[in-house]
Amino acid sequence: MTMSDMKENQRATITDISRDFCLSRRLLDLGFMEGQTVLCTNIAAAGSPLAYELRGCKVALRKKDAGRIGVAM
Repeated sequence: MTMSDMKENQRATITDISRDFCLSRRLLDLGFMEGQTVLCTNIAAAGSPLAYELRGCKVALRKKDAGRIGVAM
């Protein structure tokens, strides 16, 4: 399952992050790390972007980017 598959108000733990260097570096800078718990807080009407809360901050990601982060419930 990926973060883009999450429903609003669902909580999950990050298990895998894309190996694409530019994207993975950006996600790490934003606090997305394996083992981190995330909460899907909002989904735009068009399905993208998606908002997540982690470490007390809210971050919006494109659905395409969220689909490159694996999670487990």
